[in-house]
Amino acid sequence: MTLYTGVAGDGAEFWPYGRTYFKKPAGRYCDGRVIPDFLAEYAGWPHLQPYLQPGFDDYTKGTSFAAASACVLVETRPGKINLALQMYYFVQMVRKLKQQVGESEGNKLLSKAVYLIDIGGNDYFSIFEPNKTNLPQLPLNPQSKKAYVNLILSELTTHIYTLYNKGARKFAFPNIGPLGHFPSMKTLCMLRPEKSCLADLDELARMHNAAFAKLANKLQKRLPGFKYSIYDFYTAVDLRVLNAYSYGFKESITACCGSGMYNGDFTCQKTEHSFSACSNPPDYLWFDAGHPTEKANQQFAYEMWSGGLDVVAPYNLKSLLAMS
Repeated sequence: MTLYTGVAGDGAEFWPYGRTYFKKPAGRYCDGRVIPDFLAEYAGWPHLQPYLQPGFDDYTKGTSFAAASACVLVETRPGKINLALQMYYFVQMVRKLKQQVGESEGNKLLSKAVYLIDIGGNDYFSIFEPNKTNLPQLPLNPQSKKAYVNLILSELTTHIYTLYNKGARKFAFPNIGPLGHFPSMKTLCMLRPEKSCLADLDELARMHNAAFAKLANKLQKRLPGFKYSIYDFYTAVDLRVLNAYSYGFKESITACCGSGMYNGDFTCQKTEHSFSACSNPPDYLWFDAGHPTEKANQQFAYEMWSGGLDVVAPYNLKSLLAMS
């Protein structure tokens, strides 16, 4: 779900990103469209423009604050865009929007909008990256896992309150996917001495998702007008990895673009590294080491938009958007 942030070196501004739909790099870590693009199309809107895109200042149709490698916690990846900085940009945007359309109209737009928040996975798999001395130390135990999940959710809750206090009322959350299925994590865990690396990643994701579902329900009871939708991204990815052909994929383990085992090294488009890129991205679940193909994104987006309660609850996005 990453869009261009204006930060040099992000990488998605180079070929082969964008090859399937845009026919050129379009600032998305994908061969084509990402989930927000499809959701905008289903809603009859233009694709979201990145907030930091030079010259962009019309926020009446929404904007994107997404950034490569973004994390909930500042300390996860120092120097990268994090949720606190994204919220700073959001507050700036609210001020500019109200200057453009007036206080009353601005408040109306903010309350009618749906706020798609997809973040947290990087905070978990960063634990297993080398030289992360400022994160929970390995091996993990049940207490350290629970404490870390609670830390992330506490920080996330703070920013949800900021959004709410600025007028946001409708929230959409894809939960965290099965991190152990990501090609990047399969590759990383091969290098780790902990045999439980992949299992730990999936357990952290499940713990986060279970705790977040309870948190969202509490917020709905506590905050007047707060409505939310949670898409079960964990199960959606898991099903496609385990039953690839049922969803129209021929390859669900190895990425289309990259290098190393499973193409799990983030070398796609990096000219200083050798990498391979498949000729048929729609056959693949993963485009690069950590991001799905356009075909997969379209399937996920369609489920988020109009899926039943077995995949998205308590409302799908189509229903959420229609609510007053």
